[in-house]
Amino acid sequence: MRILFTTLRNTSHFLPLIPFVKACQARGHEVAVAAPPDLAERVATTGAAFFPFGHPGDEGLRPIWQRLHGAAPAELQRIVIREIFAGACAAAAYPVLLETMQQWKPSLVVRESQEYAAVLATEKLGIPRVRVSITLRSAELQLLPDAAPTVDDHAQRLGLREDPTGQRILREPAVTQFPASLDPIESGQTPAGRFRAARGAGAAGALPAWWGNQTGPLVYLTLGTVAGGMEPLRAAYRTALDAVSTLPLRVLLTIGAELAPETLGEVPANVHVERFVPQDDVLPHAAAVICHGGSGTVIGTLAAGVPMVVMPLFADQPNNAERVTAIGAGIGLPTRTTSSDAIRSALSRVLEEGSFRSSAQRVASEIAALPPVSEAALELERVANA
Repeated sequence: MRILFTTLRNTSHFLPLIPFVKACQARGHEVAVAAPPDLAERVATTGAAFFPFGHPGDEGLRPIWQRLHGAAPAELQRIVIREIFAGACAAAAYPVLLETMQQWKPSLVVRESQEYAAVLATEKLGIPRVRVSITLRSAELQLLPDAAPTVDDHAQRLGLREDPTGQRILREPAVTQFPASLDPIESGQTPAGRFRAARGAGAAGALPAWWGNQTGPLVYLTLGTVAGGMEPLRAAYRTALDAVSTLPLRVLLTIGAELAPETLGEVPANVHVERFVPQDDVLPHAAAVICHGGSGTVIGTLAAGVPMVVMPLFADQPNNAERVTAIGAGIGLPTRTTSSDAIRSALSRVLEEGSFRSSAQRVASEIAALPPVSEAALELERVANA
């Protein structure tokens, strides 16, 4: 069977697809990924075939991005979802993606939540489709009113059925790596197939002696792969560093590929900075995590049973922060207005109050009980053959 995965160019959007790509490959299916050309190198590491499609480019999106500076969270979300993801990106991707599907003839298309050209192309050609929920499904429900009108505008220009409320999206089959306690199904949503991704096997090896003779609990601090490349968000690193500078801790900060280390300013003596360390190598040693609330970080941290402090910056991160707080596995802070004092206070509570670790470990057990993602290929086959 041929299975085509589609994604935006953002690494954070593609990474949640990889376990499902590998599951399909392991079942012997022919797998390809369609995405903007920027993602070609990353896709190549999976062994999947790559079909590039159009993208408006940085220059094409620049006028839209400029309107985001200083925008309120609700307006920011509306612009990103309606005008960028469902708007400019879907419009640029659709023509070549449609041609790819016509020529390659996939049996099934699997899209990540915010790649909308596949919604249009599969409906045009009558190909079955599955969504990988890369964010909480409750967050998807909140984003739908922003995405649906634009997708419907595209659809009507293509001669497809009218659907202003987005039922074509709401009703599509979905798979996810979020456990039910973190991400309960809401009214009107179809049930989702839930799976757990493979984690690092065996006991984690010791971390390098980055802190010399310093002692204290290890705290892992990460703001993901995107924040370092967005100038308005870089101040968050300084805020977090100031929060941990006076605490008796060892802190590992990862900054990703986009942030120049000198922009951090003076790094506290108890903090070691790396561009990237696999979180599966760090989390078994961590007493707590300070993070931005990205979906991959949240799932990985909960799967390891580690409590967290979430300082959300944008996108789905505020939703994740709220849910982490609701299940008692950590403390979510206000979006983009968090102070060093607030982070320090929240971290102290998470480290000192055992209820946070107990809740995180309860969710870890829930995740461990889910079927492995290798079995997701069976669910995808069922949809393709329905």
